[in-house]
Amino acid sequence: MKHRLFTIIFLFTTIFFFSNGQDAKALSCAEKGSLQEELDGSTGAIYGEIKKIKVDLKQEGIMGTKEKVRYILMEVERSWKTEVDSQLIVATDYTWGFNFTEGNKYLIFISEMDGEISSSPCSSTIEMNNPNEVTEQFGEGFEPKQQVNLKHKMWFMMERDIDLYIVLAIILVVSSVFILRARKKRKRG
Repeated sequence: MKHRLFTIIFLFTTIFFFSNGQDAKALSCAEKGSLQEELDGSTGAIYGEIKKIKVDLKQEGIMGTKEKVRYILMEVERSWKTEVDSQLIVATDYTWGFNFTEGNKYLIFISEMDGEISSSPCSSTIEMNNPNEVTEQFGEGFEPKQQVNLKHKMWFMMERDIDLYIVLAIILVVSSVFILRARKKRKRG
C-alpha cells in the first residue's frame, strides 16, 4: 500500500513539473523617433539614481508560464509628463531589458499597465549624470510629489523557483505522517 501511494505521488509530481512548456518570445520594435516623440508615446519619463536591482520569478497561477522580471528601485530626481513619488520600482524585461548598474543615473521612459510601472525594452533608456540636456528639451518637469521609501518591497523578490521545494516539503510531511502511523500500529499490534 505504501509503495503504491509513493509511486502515485511521484508520478503526479513528475508529470506536473515536466508538463509545463515554455512560450517563445520575439522582440519587434518600431523605429525610434526623437526623445519628444518617445515622451509623447509613453506615460512619462523619469530621471534618477538606481538604488537596487532585483530579479523576481513571476507566474500566472499554478500552471502558468514562469517568467523572470528585473525590478529596479530608482530614487527619482525629476519626472516629465507625470508626477511620481521620490522612489519608484520599475519592471524591466529580464531577457531584453537594459543592463542597469546600481549607483548610476538614468533617464527612463515608463509606461503603466495594471498598476505596475514598467520600462519596455523598445523604449529609450539613457545613462546620464546630469539631466540638463533633458530639461533643455522637455522643460523643468516635476520634482517628486512626496518622499517615500520602497526598499522593503524588494525584500521578497526571489529569482529561484520555490514550487519544487513546496512540493517536496508536502511529500516529506505526508511521508512522515504515514511512517509515524505505521510505527504506532506495530507498537500496538
